[in-house]
Amino acid sequence: MINNKIYINGRKLTSEDLHSQTGTVDILKVLIENIGKDISNKALPVSSYSKNKNDMLGKIVLPLIELIEKETGKKLPLICK
Repeated sequence: MINNKIYINGRKLTSEDLHSQTGTVDILKVLIENIGKDISNKALPVSSYSKNKNDMLGKIVLPLIELIEKETGKKLPLICK
């Protein structure tokens, strides 16, 4: 992440890649600070994504996992319970 933008292999992601890059960056910051820990949605920044699991999965988590796997061949160990 550079200036609240996400890059994968040097390519800046666009809104076509992720619906809400701002929401993704905000959530990723919390997750990176707590690697290996379970994080309650209450610990995430307040947004429609942190309040609604389906929105978070469909617009942030799954697209991010798919992008990282497509671009790097690696699986992002991110689980939304």
